[in-house]
Amino acid sequence: MVRAVVADYTNGRTIHFTGDAFDPPSSFVATVTNDQSHPSVEELAEAATLAGFGPDSVAFLTMPPLYTEVFPNGTTHRILHIMARKKAETKYALFRVNINTGEVQRDSLKSDNTLATCAAPLPGSGQLVDRGTPGQARVTILRGNEVLWTMEVIRPSISSGSDGSGVELLNVQYRGRTVLKRAHVPILNVEYKEHDPNCGPTYRDWQNSEWSFFCDGADVAGLSGFRICTSRPRTLVDPPHKDGGNFNGVGFFVDGNEVTILSQLQAGWYRYTSEWRFKADGTILPRFGFAGVLTGGNCVCVAHHHHVYWRLDFDIETASGNLVQEFNDPPLSGSNYHNIAFEIQRPRDPSHKRHWEISNVRSGRKYGLIPGPRDGAADGFGVGDLWALKFHGQPENPELDDFPRPDNKAHLERFVNGEALTGEDVVIWYAAHFLHVETHTTEEGGHVVGPDLKLLKWD
Repeated sequence: MVRAVVADYTNGRTIHFTGDAFDPPSSFVATVTNDQSHPSVEELAEAATLAGFGPDSVAFLTMPPLYTEVFPNGTTHRILHIMARKKAETKYALFRVNINTGEVQRDSLKSDNTLATCAAPLPGSGQLVDRGTPGQARVTILRGNEVLWTMEVIRPSISSGSDGSGVELLNVQYRGRTVLKRAHVPILNVEYKEHDPNCGPTYRDWQNSEWSFFCDGADVAGLSGFRICTSRPRTLVDPPHKDGGNFNGVGFFVDGNEVTILSQLQAGWYRYTSEWRFKADGTILPRFGFAGVLTGGNCVCVAHHHHVYWRLDFDIETASGNLVQEFNDPPLSGSNYHNIAFEIQRPRDPSHKRHWEISNVRSGRKYGLIPGPRDGAADGFGVGDLWALKFHGQPENPELDDFPRPDNKAHLERFVNGEALTGEDVVIWYAAHFLHVETHTTEEGGHVVGPDLKLLKWD
């Protein structure tokens, strides 16, 4: 399936084209709407030019990246929200640029925070790789001559979902047996509790804009955007918290019995790390990291919550025939285990050492999903911790994300409709909730979250 989006500036509309890559263009279906897709790198460059910044300048999208002006007849204008400065300067200015009309409006800044210490002082000399940049690799992880892991790795720029989903994995196998059909992070949102007038109060962030990070090593021959790192990759999340780097895409790093697969993402003033770690013993560590840069407003200095949602399509050996169990100690009633027979949303509960196990009902082979110690607690905006759902693969209802969502919340409750789970193809959504405050920019390890997927039975 191929999807293309065209912004028609003249008529204030958006045209969506869908079709099969092997069909002639004349067979593609065109749908006209007034919605607005995420701005492209080319539009950012055009907006910076309209704002009076030429080639000797640095420009980024800021938050929110796009405003939409809707007219009485339903047509719309695209208004990009950008930050820009001359390369020789140290302060950014904020602008709203109407791409349809060329009108430019300068935003006032709340304060000059170039001396603040809550984040990297200025965006570094990184390069932005926009959505749609191709890159997919078939990966095999060996120990000697023994094949431990095989999978397909998709770089964030072409990851699935309406807003991308970071480093995306397909057909993950351990020792020749399937663990996950697909694993990714389709939903990422932010809430500012203090509701600073320059900040939010909420955003839905995108995960298909790759940002440079430090990865010394050699590019994989014939594959764009994949590199074997000879030393541990460093992002803004890692000390000494330096923004930018020498590589865009997906880096691989081998450290003893563990292989890390990593990319850094950019969404306005935020920097995110999308990471998967694979151990020789069958453990998978999904990880997501958070950092920010100072851009002219000081929103990164204001306490805010990030909420990240992994979608884990478990196919333990086979697509169907899976079972989800919840473990509690002390038990809720009777046994420590109970089967999750129907779709449900469940909270984390450290007081009961709660975790979940996903198995093949015929062979008994299973994985455990163990909540991470820093994964936080759901609230009114974060909405939940875990959802056990039946897989839907129809093109018209793949349940890959919760689009649309006008309030920026995750709306996974729309997928919980009482379907039976025992012996079915199971999808687990797992959320982590991170309070981002000033101390996290210097606290090592305090700004990375994620569960452990632990192999429990495989023989």
